[in-house]
Amino acid sequence: MYNSKFNIYLNTKSVPAHDRGFNYGDGIFETILIKDNEALYLKDHIARLHIGCDKIFIRKPSIKLINENIKNAVGRTKDCIIKILLTRGSTDFGYQFPKNLKPNIYFFKIPLKLNVKDKPVRLRYSKFMPDIDKNFSRIKHCNRLPQAIIANELNQDKNTNDLIVVKDKFIIETLSANLFFVKEYNESYTFETPIISNFGIDGVLKGKVINYLLKAKFKVNKKNIKISDIKKYSSCFKVNSIKGVVFIDSIEKNKFKKSEMLYNILKSFIY
Repeated sequence: MYNSKFNIYLNTKSVPAHDRGFNYGDGIFETILIKDNEALYLKDHIARLHIGCDKIFIRKPSIKLINENIKNAVGRTKDCIIKILLTRGSTDFGYQFPKNLKPNIYFFKIPLKLNVKDKPVRLRYSKFMPDIDKNFSRIKHCNRLPQAIIANELNQDKNTNDLIVVKDKFIIETLSANLFFVKEYNESYTFETPIISNFGIDGVLKGKVINYLLKAKFKVNKKNIKISDIKKYSSCFKVNSIKGVVFIDSIEKNKFKKSEMLYNILKSFIY
């Protein structure tokens, strides 16, 4: 599709061989859930995409451009996933690029796979030790080699559903979700979630859950949580924009309960 400022690709089966996203990870992305033909939390995803554009100095696509092309890519599909991939563009060999290079923006429609099996959700700590990434943490840039290594580790463990990333004994997130830990006292709940600073993603749904809980007058703390701290919590759940809230049964030897009251509090985020 022609656009004067961007090369637009809708549901393409291939990408240009000289795309800098393919060659250097020179780009950013967002993954958005489509329910009933509507993109959930689209404004928040676009806001984070624009923050990523500022951080890596790529031209920002307009809200109108994104809206129109999501609709074109989704078509009449009721429920699916849309991945937006924005790269700096296509160049010849080498790191340098022309000043006015035209960015490439891709819109991919991905089938939504529903998990109908109610199996225990077991987590353990990843052996991978992430490096500090102050410049590019919290945005969804295309340099995802650490996540690929963690995913490979997860493939080797048939008894684990997800891995927790840890830095200096502090919990960060799972492979592709943010974590919440819950303290319960006399049917009163306090929610705590790890601070994301030098590694990881502040997820869109994480922000939505925090705002919802605060409006409902629950106490919510963003804090540094050590591995040794999780014994203090009665419940745990993870969140991301595609799978919603998922309750955790155990983290290694630590087991958590799933209360009906907690389920009812979070049911609007349980897909």
